[in-house]
Amino acid sequence: MVEKDSYGAESIKVLEGLGGVRKRPAMYIGSTGKEGLHHLVYEVVDNSVDEALAGFCKNILVTINKDGSVTVDDDGRGIPVDIHPQYKIPACEVALTKLHAGGKFDKKSYVISGGLHGVGVSCVNALSKRLILEIKRDGKIYSQEYSRGEVKTKLKIIGNAGKDETGTKITFWPDEQIFSMLDFDYKFLENRFREIAFLNTGLKINLVDENKNKSEEFFSTGGLVEFVKSINKSKEPLFAKPIYFKKEMENVMIEISIQYISGYQENIFGFVNTINTVEGGTHISGFKTALTRVINDYVKKKNLLKGEEGLSGEDVREGLTAIVSIKIPEPQFEGQTKTKLGNSEVKGFVDSVVTSLLAEFFEENPIIAKNIITKCLDAAKARLAAKKARELVRRKSVFGFGGLPGKLADCSSKKSEETELYIVEGESAGGCFSGDTKVALADGRNLSFKKLVEEYKQGNENFCYTINNNGTIGIEKIENPRITKENSEVIKIILDNDEEIICTPDHKFMLRDGSYKEAKDLTKNDSLMPLYKKISKIGGRITIEGYEMIFDSLTQKWIFTHMLSDEYNLKNGIYSKEQGNHKHHIDFNKLNNNPLNIIRLSKEEHLILHTENLSKTLHRGDIKQKAREAHQNAEYKEKIKQWANQPEIKLALSQNAKKQWKDENYKNFMKNKFIEFYNSNEKYRKFNNELLNKNQKEYWANLENRKKTSEKVKKFFEENPDAREYLSSIAKEQWKDEVLLLWRRQKTKEQWTPEFREKRKISYNETYYIKTISLMKKVIEDFGNLDNFDEIRIKNNDRSILSMKTFCERFFNDDAENMFETIKNYNHKIKKIIWLNEKIDVYDIEVPKTHNFALASGIFVHNSAKMARNKELQAILPLKGKILNVEKAASSKTLSSEEIMNLITAIGAGVGEQFDANNLRYGKVIIMTDADVDGQHIMTLLLTFFFRFMPQLIENGNVYAALPPLYRVRKKEDYYVYSDEELKKIIEELNVSESSGAVTRFKGLGEMSADQLWETTMNPKHRKIKKIYIEDAVEADQTFTMLMGDDVQARKQFIQENAQMAQLDV
Repeated sequence: MVEKDSYGAESIKVLEGLGGVRKRPAMYIGSTGKEGLHHLVYEVVDNSVDEALAGFCKNILVTINKDGSVTVDDDGRGIPVDIHPQYKIPACEVALTKLHAGGKFDKKSYVISGGLHGVGVSCVNALSKRLILEIKRDGKIYSQEYSRGEVKTKLKIIGNAGKDETGTKITFWPDEQIFSMLDFDYKFLENRFREIAFLNTGLKINLVDENKNKSEEFFSTGGLVEFVKSINKSKEPLFAKPIYFKKEMENVMIEISIQYISGYQENIFGFVNTINTVEGGTHISGFKTALTRVINDYVKKKNLLKGEEGLSGEDVREGLTAIVSIKIPEPQFEGQTKTKLGNSEVKGFVDSVVTSLLAEFFEENPIIAKNIITKCLDAAKARLAAKKARELVRRKSVFGFGGLPGKLADCSSKKSEETELYIVEGESAGGCFSGDTKVALADGRNLSFKKLVEEYKQGNENFCYTINNNGTIGIEKIENPRITKENSEVIKIILDNDEEIICTPDHKFMLRDGSYKEAKDLTKNDSLMPLYKKISKIGGRITIEGYEMIFDSLTQKWIFTHMLSDEYNLKNGIYSKEQGNHKHHIDFNKLNNNPLNIIRLSKEEHLILHTENLSKTLHRGDIKQKAREAHQNAEYKEKIKQWANQPEIKLALSQNAKKQWKDENYKNFMKNKFIEFYNSNEKYRKFNNELLNKNQKEYWANLENRKKTSEKVKKFFEENPDAREYLSSIAKEQWKDEVLLLWRRQKTKEQWTPEFREKRKISYNETYYIKTISLMKKVIEDFGNLDNFDEIRIKNNDRSILSMKTFCERFFNDDAENMFETIKNYNHKIKKIIWLNEKIDVYDIEVPKTHNFALASGIFVHNSAKMARNKELQAILPLKGKILNVEKAASSKTLSSEEIMNLITAIGAGVGEQFDANNLRYGKVIIMTDADVDGQHIMTLLLTFFFRFMPQLIENGNVYAALPPLYRVRKKEDYYVYSDEELKKIIEELNVSESSGAVTRFKGLGEMSADQLWETTMNPKHRKIKKIYIEDAVEADQTFTMLMGDDVQARKQFIQENAQMAQLDV
């Protein structure tokens, strides 16, 4: 026991001045973010804990104050206040203003310590804009104030303390000039203090948060055994009571507790003088070495392992939870943040203690030993079975030939410090159509994927229709048509035009607004981006016929396809405008708009070319046949009719006809021929009846005709009054006939069928719907919302355009959101989706720049290009759905998973003990998933894998989570919003409403265009990404076990308690 009287001013030794703590704070506290901020509290509390280790402190009170400060109050001896013999100032002032000044350098004052007066607490002083020190000692209460490491007031007595009342109280306000955040996290501190209580039996720590009105007391009587049980509370242990032993060697106290669980995860936590050494150190190395040796010796002694190869370190640590706590007089930490122990002698001490005491335990407890050995042997079998899989991920160098995953779209740079790997969900970069699915080509053909593959191998260059990034239609080159996946599950999609498409469920279809949606998620309410084509006809502004035209959905105009091909050629430098203004099809085929078939010529060159090639134009056989067919079509006949209706022609033809019809034989012949034709031709009779019916409807639809008939009837009854009475009496008598009444009711009932009612309703509503939605769409395109729609509708003075309220109620059951969605996406629809039982090989293509193409069925879909990215620095690795939950799986199963193997191979650094950060292929590994439940589940699965198999990746700061926007607000320009709170703010600023159609919620990454994805989520200049780090290893282990383990009730409770949390850092 340390003598109380030996701790005085002479005990405070000065090694050096305060120096550059403020200049380089991260060197002392790790960072200037959240972790560094809380490290200030740890440094002060560690000093109080050292008093407890010395036997003088039993209570510590930590308070998060409302004014942003933190107070740490203990009942230890109190920092000395007498005058320092060297510096001639109070000893407490030396401790707080001189770096490496403290009582821990004097072995008489503290045998064991973690915090060092003057090292940790002087850093806290240097990094606080204000610090108040209060000391209870020698019956007095002393106080002194500091600011940013400088003394502001002299040490003064402010009161009297009780006879035996001692202690130190420090209140500090972190400096906003140093820290990026100033808010203390209750849970952050809670985890640390719980650990300290477990490690210091009998020490009571109280944490109070005055802002949240929360408090908790941390106190343990069970020590490390209780600590291990707490870690494993949601797991299934192999034996109930953890193994525990404690021994002192050369003034080093070694305390260890061990328990194995039925799971597969290894959790070893090291502490030195109650400080959590998250990076391990010599004490952990000694423990691991001894554990492997003791278990192997026991296995050999009992002859439990066949063969010469023993159990590996990984074998004996599978499913192990262990706490290794040592208390050492002079700990040598690597850095002031004390995350790794460097004392070389400790390795031997721990090795010796574990070797002797664990071997002894095994001999005395053979049943527990057998359970542990059995688990280790099973792990060895699994390891050997997975050996081949492991070898696949061991790489000789950073850029060696490791066989990268085929689905990885790698970047060109080999400098790992500047490259990024995006891990994305879904097969968005591979998959997706049956080989017979046809693509609409610019050369006029509809070619299947199989044929595209064949032609690509033959060197043919094909071009497709695409939606440009600005929303207009264009032409792009097809690259790399191929089989993307074998034996794949597929679905059949039937469109409203009865076209059928067979594709993988996750292939993305372009919606009318340019976003994407996976096939399996499409509904009948979704409008797809359409492809409309037609052949030009002379009329209006069209002066050439027989050429293909494409409808541009953005500009709402028809465009000649060869103009799009010409635009492609100009943009890609295939030719220049200087070559001439006339566009010519090289093969004289006006429908072959492959850009390679289009050239530019001057007017003279074009005319000469056509003159020299009449055999390819006017004199071609197909042209002559076309002329013959033209004489039979309605258009030609109409022209002839117009010619014949000219007065002079009409007179001549009439005279000739009159001469013919004077001939009785001719007249009878024509009469008989018509009767014969009429009776023998059902199609004509039907046509004739329909024509008469149509003419009749047209006649009665004319108001003048109805008026004439009405006047005629009215005049008849005026002139014949008896006729009215006569006909009325007849009608009355007729309708007394029950048979007639029954007939009438039956006919009415037959007429008003559900189909008739629906048809009638559709007929009435069709005009209202089309006119209203067309105007609404135009208003949104012009103004970005529908706020002034009704005002514009009234100005149009068209009664067939409904008000927005009436339109919404009549056609959308008062569902405004559904109405706005339909207005924005008004085009092709899905009729039906059928899940097929068969599995087939699927194909896809790549379309540079735009990443979409049109199918022959008339819609646009996403292609397999690896998203919008910087190909030099950014790589994309798509994962097929959700990866294996490694929390529940054996290592062998984990390392046999194709998706996990692809992930390990792509990252390149190996796993477990083979992990080597020098082989890391990318400086940043960024998880990019949807913001929905499935996306967050995938992110949690990936984080669980990294935490269990590549913890160094997280510890080194290589793992990030992408933060895609949740909303887009459109008012003249686009604003991307990342939270509901931000949405409310921007809606107020822009003066728009959610119901106006100006707000779009992104349900997934696939709904964004390539440009949107780049600008919002992948462009380093604008994106938001969150670094993943481990606040507390024990807490992280418990959290992953809670979320991903088998204890459903514990997970439910955890979710209920944390459901409102904005974010969860692990």
